[in-house]
Amino acid sequence: MKTKTFASILALFLLTLATSTVTNAQSASGAYQFALDDGYTKYVEFDARTLGDGSASGQMTLSDEAKFTIQDVDGTGIQEETYPGFYLKADFDGLVVDKNQAVMSGTVRDSSIREFIGQRVLLTVEDNGDNTREPDKLTWGIYNQVVRNWTPSDAELKEDPGVGLRWIATDAEQKDDRGIEMPRSEAIEANSFPVASYAFVDVVSGAGDIRVQA
Repeated sequence: MKTKTFASILALFLLTLATSTVTNAQSASGAYQFALDDGYTKYVEFDARTLGDGSASGQMTLSDEAKFTIQDVDGTGIQEETYPGFYLKADFDGLVVDKNQAVMSGTVRDSSIREFIGQRVLLTVEDNGDNTREPDKLTWGIYNQVVRNWTPSDAELKEDPGVGLRWIATDAEQKDDRGIEMPRSEAIEANSFPVASYAFVDVVSGAGDIRVQA
């Protein structure tokens, strides 16, 4: 009888733990078709969620019927070309949720524009529920991979003791400041920029739903 009772309690504990883990998982998902003042239809579908180890996974599909021109803004010598719209698919590896807002980061795995493949993408969304006067919001960006093949050091020292050191920078006036690890990673990730720093696009017309689970 004691063995059966213990087994029942253990099963109940494991079930409660599993339920708690699922409940505490952060996620962002949605499907949204919209147009900006350019009048062209754009569509995004995404699903991202945190994992037990703190990482994240998910996918995103984005399409835009507007003409897009690749420009050589960095002077790398790439050929400028105009495309009649584009699509891309990305795998998410990062997710940051702040109340009803979420930032997702990932790598472009497939695209109608070859230059996009392998680049980093950020998708930022805001879930405003069923508020018809305040619709859901979003914005996105595509970024080149950062390649750093040199290490900064003091040229006057043969062996700079500061090379490779890492530290936590905090605000001395705030006791509960978690701080930021320095030097900061240059990779484009979900936590590269504060959530509040993103400016959402001005949607002229839209249909769909965005859901953020904190």
